[in-house]
This record gives sequence, structure tokens and C-alpha cells, in this order.
Amino acid sequence: MEKGKNDKPKNTIWLGFSVFLIIIAIISASFVVLRYISRVSANKRNQDLRDQVNDGVDTSNPVIIDTSQISVITPKEKDGEETEEVEPVKDWSECTMEEKKERYLQTYGIIVPDKTLDFDDLKATVNKDIYAWIYIPNLDVDDPIVQHPDDDAYYLNHNLDGTAGYPGGIYTEPTYNSTDFMDRMTVVYGHNMRDDKRFSSLHRLEDKAVFDEVQYVFIYMPDDILVYKIVAAYEGSNLHILATHIWDDETWVEYLYGVTSFDGPRDNTREYEFTPETKMLTLSTCIKNVPSNRYLVQGVLLDECR
Repeated sequence: MEKGKNDKPKNTIWLGFSVFLIIIAIISASFVVLRYISRVSANKRNQDLRDQVNDGVDTSNPVIIDTSQISVITPKEKDGEETEEVEPVKDWSECTMEEKKERYLQTYGIIVPDKTLDFDDLKATVNKDIYAWIYIPNLDVDDPIVQHPDDDAYYLNHNLDGTAGYPGGIYTEPTYNSTDFMDRMTVVYGHNMRDDKRFSSLHRLEDKAVFDEVQYVFIYMPDDILVYKIVAAYEGSNLHILATHIWDDETWVEYLYGVTSFDGPRDNTREYEFTPETKMLTLSTCIKNVPSNRYLVQGVLLDECR
């Protein structure tokens, strides 16, 4: 009998400890479930937003047309000598959106895909920090770009509706980039997540066949359309590019030619003639199980109306 009395307090302690562990397990499981539900909801909202801006849009048109359809300026003979016809000079600083699309078509043979974008409505009903839209045909990138007014990392772990968690936003940093894409380099960040195909789809460019097919990034803004030619997709350092580089004209051109010289087994590049005026767009995402590196996709801004 004495033994049973002595064991009773021990049994009570173990019972209490077991209940405590069960409560912790339930709380942890609830947290995991809530995070999962939040991610699923955020992904659903992102997809709904894509459907909204593509509503009624014909997505069957190719981005690049046969160059034989482009109006080409041909040489003419003058006084028995062949001279080059000069295109009339046009002030593109105030050209309309349709004229910008025509410029890309006539100069590069690029058809700018249509979007049903109302930035005033997006700011009012979705998120006031939306300032642009990014689209990469043949990848799963078709999303708004956001920039918090003063917090570089806000959209690293906040969704478009302001809820904390993942998948976060496709974003730029206010400390390092303006929202007009006229910085020497603009860096756009996004997560690489299995259940969020947006920037995770950038990794498809590791395949040379996909890289050869996917050539352009389209940026839509309230009063402008920008087209970038993808020149490099490679595994790079996780060092902050804009915080660790200060470029003058010479080092900037050296850097540009450097990014097109990567030749790793999953690195793909294109030749391009760079100048000090070249502006670059960098898309940055994580690499699974390699926290020290980032997967970078870089493109140069093609001549356009400004």
C-alpha cells in the first residue's frame, strides 16, 4: 500500500506532462494547417487575379512573328549610288501605348500580348503597392509587381492582401529601386516554392530547349510597356547585387558581358551588344537546398518609346 501512495504523485506528473505534450502537438498541427490554408488561399487569389487581367484576351497569338512581315527600310539608288533610306525622325517621348506596341512590332517583330489591366482598380481593390505587371510567355509568371513604401523585406513574407506568410509577393526593394524601371538595374524578387509556380517556373530555363523558346519579359505599367530580351539564366551568389556593386560606365559594361559568359551545366546565355546605356532587369529566386546561391534570370531593355 505504501508503494502505491508513493507512485500516485509520479503518475500525476506524467499525466500532466503528457497532456502538455498533446496540447503542444495540437497547437503545432493547427499552426501547420493554418499556414497551409493561408498559402492555398493566397495561391487561389493570385490565380483569380491572373484570370481577371486575361479575361477576354486572345492568348493564342504568338509573341514573335515571321520577320518577313516586318516593314524593312530598304536601300535606294541615288545618282547611280546605293544609299540607305532614312526613317523619318519621330519624337517618341509622348507616344501612345498603341504606338509603343507598333514600335516593338516594326523594330523587333514582337507582338506585345494584351492584358486587361486597370491599375487604379488593382490599387483600390487588391493592393495599393501594385505598380507594374510582369508576364513571361511560356512560363508561369503573370503577376503584379509590388513595392512597399519603406520596408525592403515586407513582401518576402506578406501576401498581396497583407496577411503574413507565404507565398509572399513578386516585389522590388524601395531602398534600391525606383518604380519606373529606369535604374541601371532593377531586381525583382519572388519565392521558389513547390505549390507556388510563379518564380519557381524560372528554373525551367535551366533546360536549354526552354531557354531557347523563352526570350522576352514583358512589363506593363499604367502609362508604359517595356520589353526585355533575356540574355542569361544561371546560378549565382546570394550576395545582394545592388548593395555589393557600384558601377561606372566601364565596370557596368564589363559586368554585363560577364553575365553572358557563364557556362555551367545549367547556365544558359545569349550574345548581346551592351553599352553603358543598357538597362537590365534581374529576376531573383531561391535554389532548393542551396541557401548560399540564387537563380538569376537577366534581361536587357529593348529600345522603346520614351
